[in-house]
Amino acid sequence: MERRALVGRLASGRLADLNRIEAIRLRKLGEGDPERLAEALVPGSLRRLLEGGPRALTRAKQALAYAEKWERRGTLPEALAPFPEAADLMPCLPRPAALHRPDGSALDRFGVRGPGAELMELPRPCLAVLGQAGGGIAGFCLALEDSGSAVLGAWMVDAWPEGSLDLRAGSARRSTPLGAWEGLELPSLRPGGVLLLPAPKLKALQELLPGAEVAVGGAFDTLVLRAGPEGIHPTVH
Repeated sequence: MERRALVGRLASGRLADLNRIEAIRLRKLGEGDPERLAEALVPGSLRRLLEGGPRALTRAKQALAYAEKWERRGTLPEALAPFPEAADLMPCLPRPAALHRPDGSALDRFGVRGPGAELMELPRPCLAVLGQAGGGIAGFCLALEDSGSAVLGAWMVDAWPEGSLDLRAGSARRSTPLGAWEGLELPSLRPGGVLLLPAPKLKALQELLPGAEVAVGGAFDTLVLRAGPEGIHPTVH
């Protein structure tokens, strides 16, 4: 059976289904109607989790910690925590509440794509900021603008990521430290809203051949994409 789920990555790399694991934890505690309660506390989508605010995010972390302990005992079923090759990763927010460029102009929030997407423009990777209830910042994910919308990475981290932002395409390698964005004043965001941060000034790629693989990476995620069937060439004005 296919199931869309909010997952957390365990130390082993397995993907813990946080909603189902929370329901089992509540059942063991003797809570009545644990499935319905789990859906309220740790819903099965990141957008609904962000709408629950910081308390919901904390609850999801607790479910992930519970899954880690369960796995260390060697009894966590694969149905609750499949291996990565058994799952298809989607953008962390397939349908954000709002999607904006750094200047505040809107992008198409219904056109968001994720890992494996075909690019129609030369990639200019950046980070995206995700909002939660109360106007606060929930976390960050890999991102790039493309075709009037955005491509978002599969994983959100709830603290400013360390290391560098890397772009790889064939033999071309580009990199910039993630600290380049630190200190930016971020606006208040809607729960489930996404703001793309300004793309760093990386040396532009010359072109991408049809189907060429492009990898945007950070320490917490690697977003693998491909050039469209006609390839991508720089626009000459």
